[in-house]
Amino acid sequence: MSRNHGAIDYDQLADNTPILVGVGQHLLQGYPVEIENVQSPADLAAVAAKNALVDAGIGSAVAEIDTIVTVRLFADSTPLWASPFGGSNNLPESIARRIGASPEHRIYSEVGGSQPMQLLAEMFQAIAKNEKQLVLLSGVEAIGTQKYAQKNGLSLNWYEDHADVDLEDRGYGKSFVHDTEAQNGLTIPIYYYSIIENMRALNAGLSLKEHAEAMAKMWGPFSKRATENPYAQFPKAFTIQELLLEQTDNYRLTIPYTKRFVSQDAVNQSAALLLTNVGKAKSLRIDPAKWVFLHGYAEAYDAPVYLRPNVGRSAAMAKMIEETLKIADTSVADIDHFEIYSCFPCAVSSACEVLDLPTDGSVPLTQTGGLPFFGGPGNNYSMHGIAEMVNTLRCEPDDYGLVTTNGGMLSKHAAGVFSCQPHGVSGKKLDWSMLVLSRFTAEDFPSCTPAVAPQKGQVISYTVIYARNVANQCIVIAENENGERFVAQSSEADIIAAAQISPPFGRNISVITNNKKENNFVFCD
Repeated sequence: MSRNHGAIDYDQLADNTPILVGVGQHLLQGYPVEIENVQSPADLAAVAAKNALVDAGIGSAVAEIDTIVTVRLFADSTPLWASPFGGSNNLPESIARRIGASPEHRIYSEVGGSQPMQLLAEMFQAIAKNEKQLVLLSGVEAIGTQKYAQKNGLSLNWYEDHADVDLEDRGYGKSFVHDTEAQNGLTIPIYYYSIIENMRALNAGLSLKEHAEAMAKMWGPFSKRATENPYAQFPKAFTIQELLLEQTDNYRLTIPYTKRFVSQDAVNQSAALLLTNVGKAKSLRIDPAKWVFLHGYAEAYDAPVYLRPNVGRSAAMAKMIEETLKIADTSVADIDHFEIYSCFPCAVSSACEVLDLPTDGSVPLTQTGGLPFFGGPGNNYSMHGIAEMVNTLRCEPDDYGLVTTNGGMLSKHAAGVFSCQPHGVSGKKLDWSMLVLSRFTAEDFPSCTPAVAPQKGQVISYTVIYARNVANQCIVIAENENGERFVAQSSEADIIAAAQISPPFGRNISVITNNKKENNFVFCD
């Protein structure tokens, strides 16, 4: 969008105005042969942190950092993903020692892909209230090295003990799932997203083949963007035909996903953001051309997937985006650049549906290349997204950019509108010290009633799960005659085959519940 706000009078800005002044990223591409040269998560994170300090032009001011906040590693997010090589029991402190910092506060975040954005907003508010002066947000994943070492029989030691140093460990946070979902086969994110994706195909009136083509058409430009990003782990551009072709390196995971449609976590990537206020930035002589402002922010939590009135949509996401733009005093037409969270195709198409954006590649939707092609560094992907948006906006200082983030199963949402332009240039002035952050909970949105001891129902949506190219389970979300929801599963070959041949939307099922609270179903129409 063509606009020229003219020269900015930075002296008119309040000293407590929070700003983002430094971004850093780091990528390890390939693996060293010598074990002693393998970089641990803390090593990788420290490189990005140093890069952020250099980017801000204050590489020698590391002692000024009063707070280090680190996004939770996947290895610490659930026992299922624990690293066999150990890790630091105080990751912020491990990073601090590597960069020469002595922060007063160390925070280790909860779980979720929305954490980078949520933490940024939280720290902005603390900075505006003069509770903090210079904050380092950091995050990292070394899952690529971990998988490589396990595959090749290497023994690594990433253990570090800093238990004697204060740490605010926020734990796992609120669970994204309902017990009945997990009891009936919905054990990992891809299964949930597959059910959401298939529901979106039905909502759009598309066959599975047509929907796959739409996903591939959307993903092609993402993969091309990854080839232009020096921090991308998997920088290869794919054609629509290549994305659709099932083969050895693009095997089927579920209906509707093959490998190239989903986030890839075998990465070695780190990112860091440096936050401060205008007064501190002036005292450190940080170039105002580096300053980026957050104009609007909101976050929201949705109900469990199986209880959402329309399984293919997130009411929380819609409200969060609407509120973010409202607080920023902007409309979609005012946004010049987008970074839409992209763990699975439905995460992007859901946001685009709310924003009324096309998904055919005519509007760029990513700054990084997206989680399947840039890489999916656990809970920290969006820190890379924010860093890339900052770089884009510094090149186009009159522009505005929207970054959306997502955690869980389209469960936790947060977004921000960024610009090099201060607040109030073309709209209302934002006082972060007085701002009440917009937070919506699942209770703010309609949800269905869970069924107790379901016996019969109709299929709302479904997925078929594959292992080594063999379909071995069908999972459905269903609704009984009273409109109450439940999840059911089947491992019977004839049920799975029927679901493979024809999507079972609307089919009648009967259910038998065992003593493990597993709802096993058969078709009865």
